[in-house]
Amino acid sequence: MESTAGPATVLLVDDHPVVRRGLAAMLNGVPWVGRLIEAGTVAEALRLGVLDSPDAAVVDLGLPDGDGVSLIRRLRHAVPDCLVLVLTMTQDDATVQACLAAGATGYLLKESAPDALLPALRTVLDGGLVLGPKVATAALSGTRGGVPSPFDLLSPRELQHVGLLAAGLSGGQIADALNVTEKTVRNQMAAILAKLGISDRVRLALLARDAGLHER
Repeated sequence: MESTAGPATVLLVDDHPVVRRGLAAMLNGVPWVGRLIEAGTVAEALRLGVLDSPDAAVVDLGLPDGDGVSLIRRLRHAVPDCLVLVLTMTQDDATVQACLAAGATGYLLKESAPDALLPALRTVLDGGLVLGPKVATAALSGTRGGVPSPFDLLSPRELQHVGLLAAGLSGGQIADALNVTEKTVRNQMAAILAKLGISDRVRLALLARDAGLHER
């Protein structure tokens, strides 16, 4: 996906006005951010989403009138071009996986460093996937149960690498997600290819996607 043309319209969804204002203050003046729209409920977010067609939404999951995961799904259906970055306190495995399945392409915890938001939002707008350091493991945890052959030969850590590759992350993005170096990722991928008898990373990614590892 190409970068958003011109300054992006961003929808900020959080039921706490102070949090919304804090996010707006961080984004105000950023050259690639244009209009900022604020919503405190699911209903308001959907109404403003349809009305203003934002390029991206920064969404908290703890909303007073509905499920944040459902909001992501409904927003992506109503405004297909609106990309979603989740910014929440919740990091349990099932919630992270549900948000990604609903169409979110970014997931950060509110405890993340303040300077993590801007690059995460920029990556989402550019069509990339962002998982906070404490979220990558949750996003792909539980992958061992029911893993089809030959991926059942892999360790949990190797499955994390394969799952992130299948989700479309580059070597550098995988390194960031798992908090390791790119060299470590390359070495791990080489070991995985050798263990599975697969010729290259592209074929590995395709087979992993067919096995559903990017959604587990």
